[in-house]
Amino acid sequence: MQDKLAVLEFRMTLVDDAKAVKRLQRAYGYYIDKGLWDEAADLFADDGSIEIALDGVYLGKARVRQYLRALGHGREGLAYGELNEHIQLQGVVNVAPDGNSARGRWRCFIIQGKLGDHAYWGEGPYENEYVKDNGVWKIKKLHWYQTFLVPYDGGWAKNRDVNGGKYVSDTLAPDSPPSVQYKTWPDTFLPPFHFDNPVTGKDVRKMGAVDMAAVPKATTAATPEALAGKLAALARQVGLLEDEHQIENLQRIYGFYVDKSMWTQVADLFADDGTLEIGGRGVFVGKQRVFEYLNFLGDEFPRDGWLYDHMQLQPVIHVAPDGKTARGRWRFFTTGAEFGKFHQWGMGVYENTYAKEDGVWKIKNLHAYFTMYTPYDDGWGRTADPNTRPEQDLPPDLPPSEVYDTYPAVYVPPFHYPNPVTGRPVYQETVTDYVEIPTVGIEMDEVALMLDKLEQRITLLEDAEAVENLHAIYGYYLAGNQWDELADIFADNGSIEIAMRGVYVGKKSIRRNLDLYGKQGIHYGVLHNHMQFQPVINIAPDGGTARMRSRAFSILGEYGKSGSWMGGVYENEFVKQDGVWRIRHDQVFNTYFAPYDQGWKDLQHYQPPGITASNPPDKPPSMPFNMYPRAFLPPYHYPNPVTGKKVSWTAPEIN
Repeated sequence: MQDKLAVLEFRMTLVDDAKAVKRLQRAYGYYIDKGLWDEAADLFADDGSIEIALDGVYLGKARVRQYLRALGHGREGLAYGELNEHIQLQGVVNVAPDGNSARGRWRCFIIQGKLGDHAYWGEGPYENEYVKDNGVWKIKKLHWYQTFLVPYDGGWAKNRDVNGGKYVSDTLAPDSPPSVQYKTWPDTFLPPFHFDNPVTGKDVRKMGAVDMAAVPKATTAATPEALAGKLAALARQVGLLEDEHQIENLQRIYGFYVDKSMWTQVADLFADDGTLEIGGRGVFVGKQRVFEYLNFLGDEFPRDGWLYDHMQLQPVIHVAPDGKTARGRWRFFTTGAEFGKFHQWGMGVYENTYAKEDGVWKIKNLHAYFTMYTPYDDGWGRTADPNTRPEQDLPPDLPPSEVYDTYPAVYVPPFHYPNPVTGRPVYQETVTDYVEIPTVGIEMDEVALMLDKLEQRITLLEDAEAVENLHAIYGYYLAGNQWDELADIFADNGSIEIAMRGVYVGKKSIRRNLDLYGKQGIHYGVLHNHMQFQPVINIAPDGGTARMRSRAFSILGEYGKSGSWMGGVYENEFVKQDGVWRIRHDQVFNTYFAPYDQGWKDLQHYQPPGITASNPPDKPPSMPFNMYPRAFLPPYHYPNPVTGKKVSWTAPEIN
């Protein structure tokens, strides 16, 4: 039992490590956004390195700091009129079995510019290494591969990469040349994956696998009371990880409800005395006032001609030691339109608090800080909308807690957390944070039962991490047209259903389906980047299956010809076989396909591609759907996480 407990403690730590690495990388992105170069440099190990695009490698924390400052023109912070959003998404984090190092692949989506001067889109993946130093995770090697940095006007279809991956190396020589040579857009390059195929690869780790040599060994016999006490302490740590997962689901569900103007459902996610503060409109107190504010934004429920995808990204969550409250920083990225009237981009940051009431997590305070809103036709290089202010038609209960200006002004929403490497813990623990579990007189069979239940809970946490990794890997394979690898992450009897092309059943049919999206492999001047994020993951209690709702946002096109956007929602199913997670059913509900030069305002309605006669499905589409500007609500696999009520809406007839 002591040995089993030691293994469970180690497994819990590996899950906690993966969460810590994700918080570290996301914090890096938030610091880069605002030109907080010193804070970003402090996230690196003393012997860490940075390699951005083709500037070369800069070795050691001092050189990392020097390099980042050079990117910022020698000053800390952004200048008035500058925008530098570095969205960190689609993380695949693998912690080494000994828990001392980790590797991560991330996608960085960049919105950069200066008002009145220029606006750029940027995109590319990271392949990073991390190290745990005296219990603190740090960046060991940060390597970002540039896919493109192109002007807003014309996008990737009409522009080559503006700098060929070179930023400051001409004036600040690197310590060594680029570790990998490649060409940027319209050339294409597939950075190597740090991971094998998670289903068929030679180094696939099954659930619960650890490096037994790294697990501490018991040196003396333990009493049932002592074992039970350690189990209680471990259960508390496991509970905090479960809380973090539930809060991630809660906020992501909030975003999916906001997309479709499900205002009753959004308001029900708040505590009765919860507050909402969006932009500069002031503070609305209580669930009813939250609902009134939401209705002020427009009629409830999906409606024709209305687009408001409200993407929830880059969470940094800290749960209080007592498991009763939590804080979270999130990024939101919006694509908004009303048919025939307007279309726009929006970005900002949430700094929220959460409360657990009767075992259910709710939003206590939602505070959205706007960073930038701009009309689609102009982009952020030409036009910046001002921050909102309190409305006469809907006065708030309290004035804005902070008055600030949005882009082109530079404002840094306060962080609820200090630097994760150099700062102190977010919460200071006290003895009241611990709930004592009576252990006097406990019998060994009771301890054995506690061990079994705790192992089940830890396994479910591992399952959630594995499913999130699997879906992110799906996105990377899809983006690189890696059709063989992609088909291999499905179950043998799995299925795929995309764009109403019908259902393809079994790995051979899935592989055949993928040929509909182009020839396997990367090709000069062809862009097929699919970003997968905002996963709402629910593992079945028995740990054998899982369901997930997530978001797709894609940048597509061919150089010299055309560019386009795709937005959509996944409702997927997964199955665990022989300890390895696989996709059982992959289904995408497309929200829109929009030409880059047109956007959404005047986008005419048309149906998804549908069945291809030369490559027919095994079954017809399971559910027809409409795309913008028609209204449609992809079905939720989950009830409202606060009320427990099933959420539905009757769509108009599909035509």
